Amino acid sequence: MRGRVRIGLVTLDMKLAARLREISREYGVELVHSIDAESLPLDVDVIIASRNEEVHLDDRRVIYCEDFKSLDECLERALELSMGRLGRRMVVVAIDPGKSPGAAFLLDNFVLKTRKYGSPDELVNDVKRFLHRHRDAGRRYVVLGAATNMSAVKSLMKSLEEAISGVGATIVVCDESFTSRGILPKIRGMSKDEYSALMLSLKSVLGLG
Repeated sequence: MRGRVRIGLVTLDMKLAARLREISREYGVELVHSIDAESLPLDVDVIIASRNEEVHLDDRRVIYCEDFKSLDECLERALELSMGRLGRRMVVVAIDPGKSPGAAFLLDNFVLKTRKYGSPDELVNDVKRFLHRHRDAGRRYVVLGAATNMSAVKSLMKSLEEAISGVGATIVVCDESFTSRGILPKIRGMSKDEYSALMLSLKSVLGLG
């Protein structure tokens, strides 16, 4: 999905634009910013705007930052609309629990983002927030790779269980041998741990979908 989705942003607020631009890079999305909706390319059919500004739009789909608890949630909704996926049947977070943990986040079979983390706590908090944002999905899974260091896996699993106990997600421990087959080309700039997590997520979708 990365590099193929364009989301529009119409605002005079440069701080808001900078924050959304930073988040969009994490999601691999091209954010097209303009102060005038009429100046946006025709292929940008989903636009993020602010209710605090007078923005005049035509037939394009518009979402407003103020309607969401965070800009991450706002951008994720814009992505869903852009991809034509109004429902969220399944949410998957696949984790490679290596020295530098990597994770891939999916809605149905769409990869929203991949990320490498500096610490397990940072990863657990991100997973918790992601699952909470998508708590209305029909099914929620966390797929945890079974690395050689099983003590680290067990520790991470315990932290995840405590963090997402109220979300209703199922934690699945999965064999990581699938991740080394390289059935997909590695995306430029993606770390080894992120790529492993992406492959785990694909395996989980194939097995759980």
